[in-house]
Amino acid sequence: MVLKVLIVGGGVAGPSLAYWLSRLNTEVTLIERFPRIRAHGQQVDIRGQGVPMMKKMGLEAAVRAAAVHEPGMQLVDERGKSMAYFPATETNSTEQNFSSEFEVMRGDLVELLYNLTKNKKNVHHIFNTSIRSFTQDDHHKANGKVHVDFLDGRKEDFDLVVGADGSGSQTRKIMLGPDAPDPRHSLNAHTGFFTIPSQPGDSKAWTLCHLPGRRVIGTRQDRPDLLRIYMIIHGQQPTLEEAYKSGSLAELKKAWAGLYEDCGWKTDRFMRGLQHSPLPKGDWSKGRVVLLGDAAHCQTVNGQGVTLGMVGAYILAGEFATLAKRDASSLAEDVVQGAKNYEAKFRPMVCQTQGSSFGLGLFLPQSKFGIGILHTLAGWAASLGYGQSGGVGMDKRVTWSVPEYPELDEYREN
Repeated sequence: MVLKVLIVGGGVAGPSLAYWLSRLNTEVTLIERFPRIRAHGQQVDIRGQGVPMMKKMGLEAAVRAAAVHEPGMQLVDERGKSMAYFPATETNSTEQNFSSEFEVMRGDLVELLYNLTKNKKNVHHIFNTSIRSFTQDDHHKANGKVHVDFLDGRKEDFDLVVGADGSGSQTRKIMLGPDAPDPRHSLNAHTGFFTIPSQPGDSKAWTLCHLPGRRVIGTRQDRPDLLRIYMIIHGQQPTLEEAYKSGSLAELKKAWAGLYEDCGWKTDRFMRGLQHSPLPKGDWSKGRVVLLGDAAHCQTVNGQGVTLGMVGAYILAGEFATLAKRDASSLAEDVVQGAKNYEAKFRPMVCQTQGSSFGLGLFLPQSKFGIGILHTLAGWAASLGYGQSGGVGMDKRVTWSVPEYPELDEYREN
């Protein structure tokens, strides 16, 4: 019996799962609420267990061809003087430095993942729609279904629904119910980014300048003509929060600019550019509905979103395939238990990668004295080659490796 699957969300995790499920006896529908592939976004990286996963999916050559060749990451002071420099990794390893060997623009990666299944006969991509609501049969009922109402008025039944629709997941809200508490919690920080024209002298390295008041501003350059600006500020910011509530883009730009003007380095130029450029255990499953990627375990700015989205998709599909082979059953009979097995196996892996608001606060000192200590420690670390032998931060903390699923690796063309 063919397993009929609906995947909600066409970012990284959704297309990754579609690829692995396409190898099984499935009929996959992947929906995206935008009218086309969302082939845009900021720079992301593949690191840790995402590296062997990328290779397993046959994407290494394509990712290398699309890669942003970022030479490394540096910390600068308010005069622009480099205080510490960490070169990019070039080891083809699971352990990557601050600048990964596999830096890529999010839009390029999404397009590569979409291309894996765009010509598959058992994968259907539908754009400009999303789910309005769904109900499901009791999960003890043999061959039960999820009954889905779409925003475009269609109704359809599926054996499995997967929510891969990001940290604000509508699928998760429906699955948990209207009275469930929001599983998200604040890291007590704000982050913003925008793009301005580059100028001669802009560094091609990922450059971060720490400022008093638990602020940091940084740049990255994936194209010669553009400079990407990133801002993170820790702590309560009433002016910024009011600007968000107002819904006014002009007020939001003004609030961000007010936090970074006259702060040294190149902040005045960046803020002028901001003012004149556009801003480009809760459960992971319930019955036959399961969450994937950021919808299940998003943590902002920890650098692991792409890797966990790709690895989680492989594990979810692998658990379905393993149960079907072990029990000599259809995939549809095993979706409820397979979703539980996926969470039991993958949740501990995800927990190893997640930090806290306290850790983020340590990275954003309050005073110039604190920034000086950070620069000194970073300079020592860089001079001692920290990360150059492979792996920094989360890459070193992670002790797990991706399990093998022979049922998926035995490729069958559909």
